[in-house]
Amino acid sequence: MSRLSDALQSEADVNPSPALRSKVDAYADQGGLLGAFTYFFTVLETDDGDLAQTLASIPTDLFVASALHDDVIDEADGWGADRKRRLNEHVSVGDLAFANVTATVAETPANVDLRPVLETVREIGTGQLAEETFDATTATVDDAIARSEERGGIWGELAVEIIAATDRYSDSQLEQLRTIATNGLFVLTVIDDLADLPEDIENGVATLPLVCFDGDPEEYRSTEALVEAILASDVPDRLEEIIAQRQAEIDAAASDLSASLDRSNETLPAAAARALTWYCESVCSVPVAETVPSDQQRDIRDRLTGDERLTRRYVADLVEEYRYPAAVDADEIASTVTELPDEPVVQTVIRLRHLESIVDEMMHTTLDGALAELRAPSASVS
Repeated sequence: MSRLSDALQSEADVNPSPALRSKVDAYADQGGLLGAFTYFFTVLETDDGDLAQTLASIPTDLFVASALHDDVIDEADGWGADRKRRLNEHVSVGDLAFANVTATVAETPANVDLRPVLETVREIGTGQLAEETFDATTATVDDAIARSEERGGIWGELAVEIIAATDRYSDSQLEQLRTIATNGLFVLTVIDDLADLPEDIENGVATLPLVCFDGDPEEYRSTEALVEAILASDVPDRLEEIIAQRQAEIDAAASDLSASLDRSNETLPAAAARALTWYCESVCSVPVAETVPSDQQRDIRDRLTGDERLTRRYVADLVEEYRYPAAVDADEIASTVTELPDEPVVQTVIRLRHLESIVDEMMHTTLDGALAELRAPSASVS
């Protein structure tokens, strides 16, 4: 699968502006993360790279289509005199991305049943059309949590339904994958909503951080004052507790899934390498060298190809950093890595660092990071 914005060049009737091409690239980079998740768990059990690539393209392209259509809904009123052109190109390119999805579904092997996936796609579409009725003045925290689950979790559900279509995972394993994917996206949604709190307040959008606030937003003279009050309240602690609970569920599901997979330690890194290669070479618009410069690549290479003790320590640190499930033995993984060919391992770690940089550029991934950004500007507000 070529990068979507590049593929648009082959469409004679579509000539998107540079700004839209950049937007498509950014959305594909983001949707491709779901694609990489899908690719990994597909190739892990099927060892079929073509099938993994095909299925991974579905959430990638669908995310682009959905995001572009969302922009039409959310932004069109502010496009002014250029409104018609921007509407046309957003809708047209979004439709082309969706056409890619339908073509992919039609081309999948007969033994891959994607009908449940199409039901989830319909849910995503109807969610875009649904009238916004969420009211922070009457909503409970449970209401806000449910709304965050709907906004983020549906994409995790989509990825798991695609993986389920391979018919290689048990019901319990699929439920564990569902817990990992939906809770992971819920956590990212909550953190993103916190980071976007000032903008959401300005736009009258109620999200979980605002609903958790016990004060009356109308009593504050400005957005800055309200944000300061929220940060000084128990809202950060309440969000931390909610996120910690979901993270515990993710860790438990990941441990159970890891224990149930009958795969060697060599198979897991190999599947990860293939998924990362697909993302970096077929989807991501940002070159690896841009996020992992040559000096960092040399450092990674030195750590993985030098003294075995240093390699083991470095791999153990990676296992801890990326929160592999408790069932994974870091020493065993390190032993496996030292026995694998050097270059594939080096390239996998470099691409993993690249992926990490892409994610960090897209969004905050930690509550502390979002809080730090909010507190920096608000600290100067009297």
